[in-house]
Amino acid sequence: MRAKQTKGDYIIRGILYLTAAIFALPALYVIFSSFQTSEGFGVLQYQILLHDYPSYIVALHNSFFYAAVITVGGLVLSVPVAYLFAKVTFKGRDSLFFIYIVIMMLPAQSTILGQYLLMQSLKWIDTPRALYLPLMLSPLTVFLLRQNLKLISAELIDATRLETNSFFVLLLRIVLPQIKGTIAAAAVLLFCESWNIIEPAMILLPRNEEIKPLSVMMGRYPEELQAACASIYLAPIGVILLLLGFLGMGKRKKKGILI
Repeated sequence: MRAKQTKGDYIIRGILYLTAAIFALPALYVIFSSFQTSEGFGVLQYQILLHDYPSYIVALHNSFFYAAVITVGGLVLSVPVAYLFAKVTFKGRDSLFFIYIVIMMLPAQSTILGQYLLMQSLKWIDTPRALYLPLMLSPLTVFLLRQNLKLISAELIDATRLETNSFFVLLLRIVLPQIKGTIAAAAVLLFCESWNIIEPAMILLPRNEEIKPLSVMMGRYPEELQAACASIYLAPIGVILLLLGFLGMGKRKKKGILI
C-alpha cells in the first residue's frame, strides 16, 4: 500500500524540482542560443557546423565510443570486484577496500602522471586504449555496488550454491537481478563521467586529433558556432536524464543506493 503524501513531502519535492530547474537553466540558455541567427531563429549554426566541419562528427563519434566502452567495461569489471568485497571473506579484505575508498577520494590530477608513465612504457600513448582502459577501473562504481550487494542475504546465496558451483550462474540468476537499480545508477554516473573526459584525453592523446573526444575538441571551432557545438554535446546527457525521470515516474522503487 502506498504511503500517504504529507504537506511536507510536497514542499520538499517542490524545492527539489525548483533546484533542478535552476541547474538546468544554463543548458537551456545554450540550446536557445544555438537557434539564434542574424535573421531570427533557425538551424543555420547546425547546418554550418555539420557541413563545413566533418571533424566535429568524428569527435562526437569518439565521445560515444569512449563513453560506451568505459561504461560497459567498467560495469563488467566492477560487479565481480564489488561481490568480492561484499560477500567473500579473506584476510585483508577491509584494508583493501579502505584503499579503494582512498583512491576514490583522490583527484584525477594526482594519478594522471602515473597513468601517463604506464601508458608510455606500454607504448600506448596516442591510442584509444590508453584512454578507456584506465577509466574502466572505477572505485566509485565498486563502492556503490558493494554497498547494495551487502543487502543480499547470505541464506539466498548459500541456497543457490547448493544447486550450482558456477559463479557466473550465481551472478546472473541471483546477484544481478537484486542490484539492477544500482547498476543503472552506476551506468549513468560512468557515462556522464566518461562523456566529459578532458585532462586524461589531453595528456594521453597529445597528437592524434582523429581519436580525441569532443570534450577536448570543442574549443577548435569558431566562436559563432559554440552554442550549436555545446547543444549537441549536451544532448546525450539530457536524453539519459529525461529517460530516468520518466522511468522513475512510472515505476518507483523502495530500495535505492545504500551509502
